[in-house]
Amino acid sequence: MRRFGCCLIGLLASVFAVSAQPPAPENLDTVLRGWEKSMTELKNFFCIVERESLDKALQTKDAYKGWAMFLKAANAKDSSRARLEMSKTNNPKVFEKYICTGTFLYEYAAATSVVRVHDMPQGKNGGGQQESFLSFLFGMGSEQAKARYDMTLIVPKTPDRNYHYLQIKPRLPQDKGDFTEARLSLYRGNYLPAQIWYHQPNGNEITWNFSQVQVDRDSVTPQHFVPDLPKGWRQERVQAKTPLSVTPTTIRNSSK
Repeated sequence: MRRFGCCLIGLLASVFAVSAQPPAPENLDTVLRGWEKSMTELKNFFCIVERESLDKALQTKDAYKGWAMFLKAANAKDSSRARLEMSKTNNPKVFEKYICTGTFLYEYAAATSVVRVHDMPQGKNGGGQQESFLSFLFGMGSEQAKARYDMTLIVPKTPDRNYHYLQIKPRLPQDKGDFTEARLSLYRGNYLPAQIWYHQPNGNEITWNFSQVQVDRDSVTPQHFVPDLPKGWRQERVQAKTPLSVTPTTIRNSSK
């Protein structure tokens, strides 16, 4: 689950592109503060997402394309929600689907026609925010981010009129299990993520790209994050490491 969490995090950071504008003086603190302000003000988004995975050992690439939807928590007692649906570009029958209700993650395993229900790790304040790269992108302030990760602002020799680039390296053991190095590209005009690339401990590389994003749409509601059960599928509860205080949503068969 940690590996998926790291991937999902990059996905949930998607935002819309902006027009190019002249570079302005910058440093790590100003870029992080701009990113923090943008992510704090973001309420929801819908976007097209593409992911490319490079398997270094086998020297093979996999490419997926689909869409993602995110709804930020309305208050401190609520949880952020997300939905991701993607299919393999050269074989649409191979797909991935995840629905995060804030408390549980519903993983749709197409090969076995099973919907696996996982716990979502709870934050220190009892909310549904994960203590991982997800909290970095959505729930962590700039000072917290600098304390947890080794971060460097990459300034190209030729000024880039479109993007800021951040190199991110893990400091904590749990983060080192997710990635060894990451690069986050932010749109210069609004400090929101445009691409996330990261290197896994096994040598593989993952790249996420985001486009056609619509931000703060009134049409994005909690109803979009209610899990469904396709006809002929079954639900399977994944055993939690710690006792649960709530029961996962029961999803019903759909005729679709």
